Amino acid sequence: MYYDKEELLKALIKATIIINKRTKNTEKFTWGYNDCFCFLIEYDKALRGKKSQANTLNLYYNNAKEYIKELRNKGYTIKSFAKYCNYEIRNDLRPQFGDIGYQDGSAIIAGNGHWVTTDENNLGVKRGRRYFFLDRHLSLLARPLRS
Repeated sequence: MYYDKEELLKALIKATIIINKRTKNTEKFTWGYNDCFCFLIEYDKALRGKKSQANTLNLYYNNAKEYIKELRNKGYTIKSFAKYCNYEIRNDLRPQFGDIGYQDGSAIIAGNGHWVTTDENNLGVKRGRRYFFLDRHLSLLARPLRS
């Protein structure tokens, strides 16, 4: 039902490499190219391969608010899009390695004790704050289900 930690780690590493390469190939942080939502898409693609649904909407946006608006225009919320992509919504807000989250306009992935996301200063993927046993700062927590 769930992916094991090794599979999640491989996907996280692969997504990080892709976003960091994109970051090196551009002079500035670019929404829709090397942002946190692209990071999640690459993570999902690394987990699921051709079964990934995360990149099927072709969204065009210049900031997090526009991303949410584009999702709504396609008939989704952050939560319903996560379900569409085969993530289990976790109401308990207890993150585990490999979970995805949404907080204050940023999409984040649970790494080894810290959230990871992209840096808007065009520095690639960065380690963020520690996550807690119960992370009340999140507006969404979701766990990838095996496709």
